[in-house]
Parts: sequence; structure tokens; C-alpha cells
Amino acid sequence: MDQEKMNKVTADLKERYPDVGIRSISVDEKTGQSTFFLDPKPKTLAYLEVGGIIPKAFKEKAAVITRDTMDRTFLDLQQNVKDPMQQTARESFENAIRYYYTVPELGSTINLLAGLASKGFEHDIDDENIKNFFDVWAFDVKFYELIDWLFLDFFKYGHVTTYKVLAKYEPRVSHLSPIPGQKIKNGKTPAKKGKATGQEQEQEDAAKKNIWSKGHLPVSYTILNPLLVNIEGNLLFDKVSVKLTPPPELTELLKKPSGEMTEDEKNLIKALPSDLKAAAEKGGEFQLDPRLVGFVTYRKMPYERYAKPRSLKIFDSIEYKKSLRQADLSTLDGITNYILKITIGNDEYPVVTQEELEAVSQLFNTSGKSFDVIWNHTLKVEKIVSPEIGSILGQEKYIQVNEDISAGLGISRALIDGSGDLNVAEAQLIIKGIQEEIDYARRQVTRWIYREYQQISEAMGFERFPKIRWDDGILKDTIMYMNIISQLVDRRMISYHTALEEVGFDYPNELSNMEEEFPLVDKGIFGIIGSPWQQTAQGQGPGGTQTTQKAPKGTPSQGRPKGKPATKKTTQSPSKQNTTKTKTKTKPQTTPAQKTASIQDVVKEMSDEDFADFTHELAKLRLNKEDENGET
Repeated sequence: MDQEKMNKVTADLKERYPDVGIRSISVDEKTGQSTFFLDPKPKTLAYLEVGGIIPKAFKEKAAVITRDTMDRTFLDLQQNVKDPMQQTARESFENAIRYYYTVPELGSTINLLAGLASKGFEHDIDDENIKNFFDVWAFDVKFYELIDWLFLDFFKYGHVTTYKVLAKYEPRVSHLSPIPGQKIKNGKTPAKKGKATGQEQEQEDAAKKNIWSKGHLPVSYTILNPLLVNIEGNLLFDKVSVKLTPPPELTELLKKPSGEMTEDEKNLIKALPSDLKAAAEKGGEFQLDPRLVGFVTYRKMPYERYAKPRSLKIFDSIEYKKSLRQADLSTLDGITNYILKITIGNDEYPVVTQEELEAVSQLFNTSGKSFDVIWNHTLKVEKIVSPEIGSILGQEKYIQVNEDISAGLGISRALIDGSGDLNVAEAQLIIKGIQEEIDYARRQVTRWIYREYQQISEAMGFERFPKIRWDDGILKDTIMYMNIISQLVDRRMISYHTALEEVGFDYPNELSNMEEEFPLVDKGIFGIIGSPWQQTAQGQGPGGTQTTQKAPKGTPSQGRPKGKPATKKTTQSPSKQNTTKTKTKTKPQTTPAQKTASIQDVVKEMSDEDFADFTHELAKLRLNKEDENGET
């Protein structure tokens, strides 16, 4: 190639690639190899590539990335989220149990409400035989444990299905009370075998016959899994049928060889109805006897087939909060995937050799989390992270969803874990709302219990059944509540029995303790007899014992004691009080009958109490008389 063409090609390349710094081109005529002679410019840098170092111009251009438009329907965080009102009963129950164990606010609220509602379950009736029978029956069939189950599933699912087993109820003939610390009040204490008299044995047998009559009663209760209960039929006038899907573990038990079964498993299979075993073996449903099925539901109307969980109203908020938490986890994961930008050289000292690039790359090729780098002033390392990490991981975005969850649960976080800022008025309003919710749950459970007790009383031949009593002192100011109870007792508006049970004490136990301590109180070692507000003069008996206290007799409604007129209060002006030191006492007018009556006649007609008052007043008059004579 002649020099003219070579210069033309060189000029053309310089024009097309001005940043490369091409000075001239040389071509070997024998081999045909071309050689470029360059004048490196500041923006001409080297880069790593297989095959050696190739000069390349740095392009100052921006990269534009175009993405598809995004909306909520295509976001991964919002997929597979179903409207709670479109969920089937089974799906809502599944979500309720999952959220109960995974959402702290919901689980703590359910446990709190269930614990408060089930507190203080007792039987109240003035017939000791009936009360004793129901107390022992409840202990035998584990009815107290069933109450805890009822309230837990009531607040968890909102739809509780009970099932009972009827059989001949033969409680163990025992005089050991099922209630810890309390005696059985079913007649006299039984004599030991062989030592009882005929009359005592007769009374004991009569008591047993009256209390332990045999009949077909519920001997066991259970709570059915709501995921296995199917309600079918016409809802009009509650004419429905209840079917049970046998649980998978029952199917596996029936397939188990007889030789590998335990004795309890064999007895369980024998006790199962044949229809239930057939349904479990074939994978069908078992028709439950409607007389043995009971329901306790939360805010369910007659036209609804299933009750909805109490927590259904916060399902959307729970899913939204879960999406926010997933976004936080994704952001936290992205923090570790930062970009490490390493710059070697600068405009004054550019890097143009492969060896320098490879040396620096080996410095950062380490599996550790930290780097030890020794280099000259041309090295610059920069860590590129998202600048919005602090605002993305903040708590502000959770404020609204937490308020929605608290509103849906009807309870404040302050009552669960103590967090939050509530004044006294706000706390009282929230407590009233919780109290109403607990009262509603107790009414629902009490209706179910009364239906069971009515059937039991009819089978036993009782004329009535006990009244259910719950602890009404929960969520109340304990000190104020006990003060009010004590004032009602002092005014004889309620009995000691009722007052002790209201404040949480066992009346028979306290009565026994009082009888045991009475001799010590009578001697003045402990307290005083009667009310502390009825303070009277010390008794005149030996040692000043309290048996001779002049405490008021009767009740306040009986008025003033007989023979004691009301004390008249007289007031004087300050001038009269200063001028007069003694008062002139006017003699009481006496009737002719009193003038003729002697002192012996008057004293003879006095009661012991009046005579004691008379002698006391006479002693005072004598002392006053002696003082006056001494002054004169």
C-alpha cells in the first residue's frame, strides 16, 4: 500500500475514533500485519478480556432500562389472597387456626378472653343434695375442663360443636369431695364398716339413694374438630343434620393389624359405632345423632349455616401486614448483595496493563467478609447500597395496619403487653367493651349448659337444677370492689356467705376457720367479736373478756333500743359559753305513778342491759357529786 492511501486510512480512523489517539499506521508488506502507533489519552483505559489488553474508548452515555407497567394484580405479594367473605367455612376455620398460632396479637387476645370468660365457674342452689350431685357429676365427666375448651374454641373459631356419650351413670360411692378442701354435704359422716348403728346406716343408705340415683346420663363430652363437621339440610326452624368426616388417624387405626394394637386401641374400636367404623373404612361421612350434638356459636343468625370466626374481620389486615414483613425481609436480604465498585488509576495515572488489573482483582477475591488491601493512591473502593434502607425498614408503615388489627379485635395492645399510651377514661371504656364481650360468651355457654342440666334433672327426677355463677370481679378495681362488698355486709344487705364467695373465698372453709378461732377471739387474743364499726365499752367480765360486750342488739331497722330517748343536742352562743361555767339542770317532770313508785320497784322491772346502764349512770352521778363537794 502506497503512502498516500495509508495516510488516507489513518485520517479516516482518526476522524471516526478521535478518543483512541491513533498517531500512524504501519503495514508489513511481507506478512500483511498492521501496526497502530497510539498517543494514549486520559479517557483511553485498559479492561480485562480474554486475549490480552485491547484499547477501548470510554463512552460517556447513559443506559436506559424500560420495564413493563406494574399494578396490584401482578405483584407477587398479593397473589393467592382471597376475600375473607368469599372463603368457605372450612377455609375460614383453617385461616383462624393458622393465624391463632402465627399472629401474636390474635393468639394473645384469644387466650386472654378465653381465660377471663371461664374463670369462676360454680353451681348455686339452696338444695345441698342437688348441688352436691352436680358438683360430683361435673368432676366425673371432666366438665370443668370442657368449659375451658368451649371458651377457647368459641373465641378461636366462633363455631363449637359438642358431642356426648350417654350411659348408665354410676359414680364411685366415695365420701371424698371432688372439690379440693371442701366436704361433701350429703348427710352424716359414714361410720366405718361393721360399726354403724342401724339408724345411721339407714340414713346413709337413704342419702345415697337420694343423691346417687342411677340413670342414663352424659358420661363423657368432647369438642369436635370444626374442619370435620358438615352441616346439611334445611335451615328453616333449625332442621339440619350434622355429619362427621372420620379423622385420618381413625382410618389408619382401623387398618392396623390387631396384633399390633394396644389394649386401649382395642377398647376404643369396640366402643365405636358400626356406622362410624364403616364410614372411616370407606372414606365417607358419619351421620351424628342430633340428640347428642350441641352448638355454641358466635354471633350466628338462624339463616346462617356456620358461624364465622371472631377474627374474620382482620384477615385482610393480617395478610397486608404479612406482605409488609415479606418486603422487609427481601430488603434485608438485598442489603448483603451490595455492589463493590473498585476504581484503579485516575486521569493523571491511568491503568493500561493487564497485570495491574489482575493484581487488584486478586486482592478482593476472598471468601471472608473483610478485606485487607495495600495499594497506592490510585485505588478507590466504593460500596453502593440503597440510600432508603432506614425509611424502608422503619415502623411508620405498620402504624395503620396495627390500628386496624386492634380495632378488629376490640382490644388495646396496652391490655395485652402493656405497650401504648392510654388514660384512665380510655382504659375504662375499653374494659367495658371487653366485659360485654365476655358476658356475651358466658351467656352463650350458659344456655348450652342449662339445656344439658335440664335433661339431666329430668332423668334424675329433680324438680330443678343449679344456677351457674361466674366470677364477676374480673376487670374490676379489686380494692374498690372489696370495699363495696364489705360495706354491704356491714349494712346487712348481703349475707356473709355471698360476700365471701364474691371476693373469692370458700365459705365452708372460712366458716370452719372462724369456729376454730372463736375461743381465741373471745379471750381477746385476736380481734373483736362482731363488726369493728360497732365499738362499745369493754366488758365487765373477768379479765375484760368480750363475752360481756354491750354491743347493740337486733338490726338497724328495728330503731332505737327501748327505754333510751334520743339525745338532744343544744347549742349556745359564744357569749353565753364564756359567761357561764356551769349549767343549771332542770329536774325532769315525773308522773304521779312515778312519785309513788320506789327505787326497788323501778329496778325490779329493768332488763339486764337497762340495769347495767342504770348502775353506770349512777356511778357517774356520784363522782360528779363528790367533785362538786370538793370544789365547794
